[in-house]
Amino acid sequence: MVSRRPWRIGLLVLAVLVVAAVLWYAYLTVRVVGDLNAAVGDARSARSALENGDTEKAKPYLDDLADRSTSAAKRTDGVSWGLLTHLPVIGDDARGVRTVSGVVSDLSGTGIDQLLQAADSIDDLAPKNGRIDLATVKQLQRPIGTAAAAMAQADDQLSAEDSSGFVGRFKTQYDDLASEVGTADRALSAADKAVTVMPSMLGADGPKEYLLVFQNNAEIRATGGLPGSAALLRADDGKVQLVRQVAGNSFGERPSPVLSLSPGEKSLYTEKLGTYFLDANFTPDFQRAAQLWTARWEERYPSDQLDGVMTLDTVALSYLMRGMQPVTVQGVQLTSDNIVDELLHQVYLRFEDPAKQDAFFQQAAQQVFSTATSGSVEPRKLLPALRDAADQGRALVAVDDKEVAAELEGTAVLGRSLTSEADAGTYFVGINDGQADKLSYYLRYSARLDATYCSDDTQAGTMHLQLRSTAPKSVATQPRYIVGEAPPGYPQGTQILTVRLYTPPGGRFGDAQLNGAPTQIKYQQFGDRVVGTVFVPIQPGTTSDLVLRTTAPANGATGVWSTPSIDGSGGYTAARSSCG
Repeated sequence: MVSRRPWRIGLLVLAVLVVAAVLWYAYLTVRVVGDLNAAVGDARSARSALENGDTEKAKPYLDDLADRSTSAAKRTDGVSWGLLTHLPVIGDDARGVRTVSGVVSDLSGTGIDQLLQAADSIDDLAPKNGRIDLATVKQLQRPIGTAAAAMAQADDQLSAEDSSGFVGRFKTQYDDLASEVGTADRALSAADKAVTVMPSMLGADGPKEYLLVFQNNAEIRATGGLPGSAALLRADDGKVQLVRQVAGNSFGERPSPVLSLSPGEKSLYTEKLGTYFLDANFTPDFQRAAQLWTARWEERYPSDQLDGVMTLDTVALSYLMRGMQPVTVQGVQLTSDNIVDELLHQVYLRFEDPAKQDAFFQQAAQQVFSTATSGSVEPRKLLPALRDAADQGRALVAVDDKEVAAELEGTAVLGRSLTSEADAGTYFVGINDGQADKLSYYLRYSARLDATYCSDDTQAGTMHLQLRSTAPKSVATQPRYIVGEAPPGYPQGTQILTVRLYTPPGGRFGDAQLNGAPTQIKYQQFGDRVVGTVFVPIQPGTTSDLVLRTTAPANGATGVWSTPSIDGSGGYTAARSSCG
């Protein structure tokens, strides 16, 4: 009879080895997870300190972050951890942990150090007597550029992993980290672009002149709002000043368009696009609106040779006032919290004369801008405010300098164009007030594109627009200048919106429904795009839902640019492609 003792000994040895391996991997996992959790805590503490301008307080956290992340990276870069990445069920989690460890370690060794160096100098960007030190801007180019490159690489690495199979809490933590890094990547990329173009735009090589257009969201236009005020902005060796400011309605109407309009423009917008300064932004194409505004301005002021156009809307002004002391205009104290209500609503209740309304708006815009450029706002608060405004389509530029425009390509601050190759996959949603009123103060809306299917390199989707009026029933008692003239059959306070949706080049629209029922919509060709126009009435306190089926070629990134409104929506939003 064969003895079973050797088999038992073999099984015992195997069992011991398995237990030892389990214990080793358990120990390894506990140490790695402990290091990563501690690193995350250090990162949050460091970020809080940096946001408060305390770089000295941030340094110990960043040092510990470097130690912890380096430790985790070394433990997950060896053979033992490598074996885990090939196992079923837990293999993808092991790869995710290794990716996170490597990313955080790399950032702590390069990008964060450079970011800390830039943070030490960020306050030096504060304007002094209306002038920004361009030497400081140039000194920041290298550290911010290095940090931006490191963050972009980190974003690419984290995005390359599919977290859908990760287990439990780790999936949440991984997605949170990926989101934070993605946000930081976009912010640093924007900062890198900003410090690259600022010297040129601020007159390092000679004076620059820009048209600064303030848009009034109370009367919505496709790029944001009625261009109620415009100013000449001059920049020379970093010194910025408002030279001249006028009301938008002071330009009146020309007998013919200031620039030649295409047949498509005449058909969609009528000749008012080129005859009225106030109507140049009927189009969501900011670059085109900038051309028309420039032509009208230079026609009136031929000695001004504009180098570009910038725009801010009223909500953007409220962002600029974050951390700013209140400003007083005609006895009214304006803060970040109340300036939108004061400029877009209360001013119309306070003054019956449109000239007085315009004067109040102009004075407020001038004071906010002057305060922001005088050094009364900390750069670490001003820069995020400008970033938020740009992300929502509220702070846009169009520049003649081709090198500067090339640097800004792909950023939120460069105004988009219907004819740009960079927007070949972009749907545009342009909303215009259909009557002369200030009811857009009550408008809230959202735009969303849902992918449905892909066939033969054509992606299909569904565009959803929800438009809501927050106007109270009593809005009918407000001055006629606010409520306008209601169309027949509708109560006073009804908003009439002209909604235009633009497909990407080669795209098409299908069925359209308004509030669940088929609706009349006018389709027409506009260059390579198709435009659908629908007039949407919204009575006080009601909501309208517009749904359209769409198809478009699958040629790169897909997204939606929509008109910014009062509630924070607007700007560009990426959409999932139905073609992967």
